Amino acid sequence: MAEKQEYIYGLADITIGEGADQIKFDGKDYLQAEGGSLSLTPQYQDITFADFGETPVEKRLSGWEGQVTIVAGQEDAKILELALASTVPVENPNGGEPGVTDAKIGSKLKGRKVRIHPRILPESVKDMDWTIYNMSSTEGFEREYNPEQGNVTITLTMLPREGFDASKEGNFFYRGAIDPNAEAGETPNQ
Repeated sequence: MAEKQEYIYGLADITIGEGADQIKFDGKDYLQAEGGSLSLTPQYQDITFADFGETPVEKRLSGWEGQVTIVAGQEDAKILELALASTVPVENPNGGEPGVTDAKIGSKLKGRKVRIHPRILPESVKDMDWTIYNMSSTEGFEREYNPEQGNVTITLTMLPREGFDASKEGNFFYRGAIDPNAEAGETPNQ
């Protein structure tokens, strides 16, 4: 019997971060003004020999580039911190919405885990989930003030995971329910 094909349709739930820092674009907590996107691109180094001129004889994997883009339908301090990563919160002494300010020069870029789950699938089915270990915004912030819906575009760039090992696989991302880097006893893909 042939394996059943899954056809993916519609939005995905995009979860950024974990625990108290978590932001979920799931149609409940935060809304997407447009569908999100994931792009992963392998980088290759050409192996060349004078005998063949500039023609590559082989290509070897030398790295990965990746981005997740989300267009948020809301704007608050969490969204601003996510969209413009090199910022720090400014507490409001009156208890209102906190603000943000630029981080000091030389601050380390803070990355977060990103999980993309097709919304059409039950939460328990993680076979088509993408998990990127470490992503951060390296783009700027642009906000237009027009008589139309205001959106915040968030572009996250992939970096190697914490505890990476360049001599092994599994440094950037995985697809499916099983984290190849999970320690014994950990629950996969949370």
